[in-house]
Amino acid sequence: MTNAVRGIVTAEIDGKTVTLCLSANQWCDLEEEHGKSTRHILGRFEEMAADEDLDMRFLRSLFRAALSYSQPDVTLEQAGAIMQACGLVEAAKLVGQAAVLSMPEVKGTAGKPKGTKAKTG
Repeated sequence: MTNAVRGIVTAEIDGKTVTLCLSANQWCDLEEEHGKSTRHILGRFEEMAADEDLDMRFLRSLFRAALSYSQPDVTLEQAGAIMQACGLVEAAKLVGQAAVLSMPEVKGTAGKPKGTKAKTG
């Protein structure tokens, strides 16, 4: 079952429940793999979705990372097979949901750059 509070997304794919989550560990693994910050990786994913310019290797990498939360030993090839089974558009949506849930909205001023104020009213 999807758990938005914990950032967990589940889906039924090929008769099996698949769990995806992009926790801090998965983001760190992606940063190491791509040599880029989480912010850059998120930006690239958003651009890919907006432009409908599919980078299959990039999407498979994100999907594998999200799967690794529940399946630590999942390979890129296994992740690709699961993506194929659920459909590429649906796979991208699932990764997008996991990414959005992994970045909860900041409340108040904690975590905001200096010089910014929390919205009031």
